[in-house]
Amino acid sequence: RFDSLSKILSSGLRLGCVTGPTALVDRINLHTQASNLHPSGVSQALCAKLLHHWGQDGWERHVKKVALYYMKRRDVFEALARKYLSAYAEWTTPSAGMFVWFKLHGIDDTQQLIQEKARGANVLLLPGQAFSPTNSKSEYVRAAFSTASAEDMEEALSRFSKLLEAS
Repeated sequence: RFDSLSKILSSGLRLGCVTGPTALVDRINLHTQASNLHPSGVSQALCAKLLHHWGQDGWERHVKKVALYYMKRRDVFEALARKYLSAYAEWTTPSAGMFVWFKLHGIDDTQQLIQEKARGANVLLLPGQAFSPTNSKSEYVRAAFSTASAEDMEEALSRFSKLLEAS
């Protein structure tokens, strides 16, 4: 299992950990040593000091607080998505994280939609094709709700629904 501190402690923090069978973790460690130097020593020291200061209980309180923060943002985003996109897309409510994947009705290539129309309308989404190991066309788009205000979410989803209506 891979875990990252970037979404829990500070965005842009490139520290994480891996847990699993010893043989697998050892191989990952060897690969990491051969492919990059190491994470920032300053970042490692700051995180170690903070985690030591918090202890297990403080860490768990912080993680719950962060999870609640993202859950509230997800709920606002999803309510707005229901308002603007129900006729044009389907999705599953994410149980964690900061992204919603929309499956668009009647559009089999979201790459084209995003590149040709959404960017021009200041709607920032990622086409599903960007996540395909085979670069295949996709009917999905990924939307982030982690940093936008409720007003910006509403504006973006309203613009997106108008693009979909016109498509």
